[in-house]
Amino acid sequence: MLRKMYVWNEEDIQFSINEQTTRQIIKMRGKIEDSAPTGFALLGYSGCGKSTSLKQLFDNIPQVIMHHPDPATNITQITYLVVSCMPNSNFATLYRQIGEAIDNALGYPEPVYELMITKKCRSLAEKQLKVCELIEKFSIGTIVLDEIQLINFNSNKENSYEGLLGIVNKTKIALSVVGTDEAYKKLFGMLRNARRAGEYINASAYTSDKEYFNFLLSMLLTWQWLDKPITKEQAQKLSDTLYECTGGIINMLIWLYKWIMIEYLDNRSKGTIVIINEKFIKSVSKKHFGQLKGAIDMVNQAKVEEMEDEQILMLAESDKNKYEMPETNVENLAYESKMINIVIGKVHQIYTDVTSDDIARYVRQILAEDEYHRMKPTEVAKEVVAIITGNPTRKKRRPSSKAPASKNICDYISNT
Repeated sequence: MLRKMYVWNEEDIQFSINEQTTRQIIKMRGKIEDSAPTGFALLGYSGCGKSTSLKQLFDNIPQVIMHHPDPATNITQITYLVVSCMPNSNFATLYRQIGEAIDNALGYPEPVYELMITKKCRSLAEKQLKVCELIEKFSIGTIVLDEIQLINFNSNKENSYEGLLGIVNKTKIALSVVGTDEAYKKLFGMLRNARRAGEYINASAYTSDKEYFNFLLSMLLTWQWLDKPITKEQAQKLSDTLYECTGGIINMLIWLYKWIMIEYLDNRSKGTIVIINEKFIKSVSKKHFGQLKGAIDMVNQAKVEEMEDEQILMLAESDKNKYEMPETNVENLAYESKMINIVIGKVHQIYTDVTSDDIARYVRQILAEDEYHRMKPTEVAKEVVAIITGNPTRKKRRPSSKAPASKNICDYISNT
C-alpha cells in the first residue's frame, strides 16, 4: 500500500468561537519514506495518435468512484486527471488547471477548487501545497500532463519538472506525461527526472512499419467516392507515395486521403475525371500540406538514418571477428544525423524544392572535411546553400602538420 487512510474528527483540531463543530475528515496519505510510483511517458510525432490513445485508455476506467465503507461515510476517489498544458505556461497556470480538472471530474458547473488554488494561494509554494492537499483528499491515482513540451521549464526549482517531483514525493501520486519528441530532452536529460517519468513509450514506432501502414491504407480504402474504386493492387503501387507524403503518421494519412477524395469530386463536378496516381497524390499533398513538407522530410530522413545505423550495428554484431567497429563510429553517426536534421530545416526555409536527400549528401561532403566537428550548424547550412547556388566558398582544408595523424595518442607516439 503506497497510501494509508487517516480518519479523524475536525473538532479535535479546530473549534469555532460559539459552538463546537464536528465533521469527519478522511485523507489518503502516503508514507514519506516509501518510494514514489512511476507513471509513463508517451512521446511521439505530432498527429501520431497520442491523445486519441489516451482517450481510449481512460474510456475504460471510471474517473470518479464513490466508496461507502459504512452508511455514514462517503469517500470520493478520483482515479485520474488529464491536464492539457498551455503554450509557454508556467507552473502557476499548471496548478490552476489541476484545480479545474478536479472541478470537471466532480461535475461542478462553477469553479470551486480552481478558485481555491488561484484566489486563496498567493505564492507558487502555497499553490503546490494546496494541490498536494487535494490529491490526498480525493486519493487521485495519476495526473497525466498532455502536450508537456509546451510548459516553460526554467532553472527555478519551483518552476521546473523537479517541482512536480516534489508533489510526487509527498503524495505518492503517479505522474504521467504525453507530448512530442521535443519533450524527451526535458524529461530524460537527468537521471532523477527520467526515473520518475516512467517507462518511455515511443508512440511513433508504428510509423516505421510499412506492413502496418498498408493495413491502415486498406482500412481507409473501405470509404471511397470514386467512379472506379482503387483496388488492392493499385493501392500497393500508391503506398510508397502516400508513405513518403505522410511519413507514416496516421493523422497525416487520413487528412491527405480525405483531400484526395475531395479534389477528385471537385474535378468531377467540373467535368474532369482525374486518375489517382503518384503525380496526383503529390500535387494534392503540395497544395494542402506544402508547409509541412520540410517536417515530413525530416521524419523520413530520420527513419532512413536510423535504418542505416541499425544495419551497421547488425553487421558489426554478426561478424565481430572480421569487422571491429571503431569506438567513435556510433558517436560520429549520431553527430552527423543531428547535423543533417538541423541543416535540412534551415535550408528548406529558403529552398523548398531541394530534396532532403540532396541536402544530406551535401552535409556529409562538408562534414568529411570537418574532422574535429568544429563547424556550427549555421556554418554548414551556409556551405550547403553555396553548393546549391553553384558558388562554393569553402576550400579544401590542407592537413595541418600540428594535428596528430591519429586521434589515439598511443598511435601518435608510436609513429613518432
